[in-house]
Amino acid sequence: MKKSERPKVQEINNSLKDKIRAIDFTGMNFFEKNYSLVMDNSPVVKYFAPDAPLHSSEHRVLLVKKGSVDYSLNFMNFHVSEGDLLLVPANFIIEIEEFTPNFNARVLTFRFSDMVDTSLVGFDVIHLKLGQNEYQVFEGFFQMMHRVLTTPTSDRRDFEHLVLSMLFRIQDIYAERYGKQKPIFGDRKQQVFSKFMQLVSQADDKLPRSVGAYAEPLGVPNNYLSVIVKEISDRTVMEWVDIKTVMIIKAKLSDPTGPTVDQIAYQLGFSSSSQMIRVFKKLTGKTPLEYRKERSKVQKKKHE
Repeated sequence: MKKSERPKVQEINNSLKDKIRAIDFTGMNFFEKNYSLVMDNSPVVKYFAPDAPLHSSEHRVLLVKKGSVDYSLNFMNFHVSEGDLLLVPANFIIEIEEFTPNFNARVLTFRFSDMVDTSLVGFDVIHLKLGQNEYQVFEGFFQMMHRVLTTPTSDRRDFEHLVLSMLFRIQDIYAERYGKQKPIFGDRKQQVFSKFMQLVSQADDKLPRSVGAYAEPLGVPNNYLSVIVKEISDRTVMEWVDIKTVMIIKAKLSDPTGPTVDQIAYQLGFSSSSQMIRVFKKLTGKTPLEYRKERSKVQKKKHE
C-alpha cells in the first residue's frame, strides 16, 4: 500500500460517542464508544504493522479468514492460521512477529465493566482451531455485528448483546474442549488482579519495582497481592512489572536516534544498565543493542 493510499480515520468527538456510527476507513472499520469492528484487516495490518510492541487497553477477538500470523502475547508465542479464533484479554503486550502476504482477519475490540470482564473474558489467551461449522457460527456473529453497525436505526444494546453471545460461545467451546471452568463472576481475587494489571498497564515510563508500591493503592497486604497474582496468572508481581518494563524499553529502542541503553536504564530507575540488560535479555533472548539493530533492519526493509 502506498503512503497516499493510507486509510483515513475520522476523529471521534464527544457528541458522537454514544452513537453507533461508521468511520471513514474505506468501509472496513466501524467504531462505537467502547467497540471497534474490522471486517477486512489486510490493508490495516500491512500498512500499520507496528515497529514496536503494542500494549492493548481493550479486549480483542480475531477470526482468521486467510493466511497466518505469528504473535507474541506477553512474550508467549502463538501461530494463528486460517480458520482459527483468538481471544486476547486487555493488558496484553502484543507484537506481530510475522504474517503471510495473504493474511486477512476479522477483528473485534471491546471494553466492558470489570465484572463482565471477569465473567466472560478472564485473563488468559484463548486460541481455538475451529471446524467448518464452528467457523461459520463466528462468521455469522461478525456479519450480524457489521449489519447492526451499518443500520442507522440500530440500538447499541443490539451490538452489545451480539458481543456477549459470541463470548459465551467462545467460553462454551473452550470449556468443552479443555474442561476449564469459567471465571467466577465478581470474584474478589479476580477484581484485585484486574486492578493490579490496570496499575501496571497505565504506566508509560518508570514502574515501581516493589510489591508494596502496587499493594498499597489497592488496599491489600503485600503477601496477599503476591499470592493472588501468582495464583491467577502463574506469574509474580515483579514478572509482570518486568514484562511491561521491557515493552517500554522496546519502544524506546525502536527509535534508532532515541536514548542510549545507559540513558534508558537511568530513565526507568534501574540501578545500572547491566541490571536492565539482564532483565531485557531474560525475557527477549537479546541484548538491547541487538534488539535495536534488528528493529532498524526491519524498519528499513518495511519502508523500501
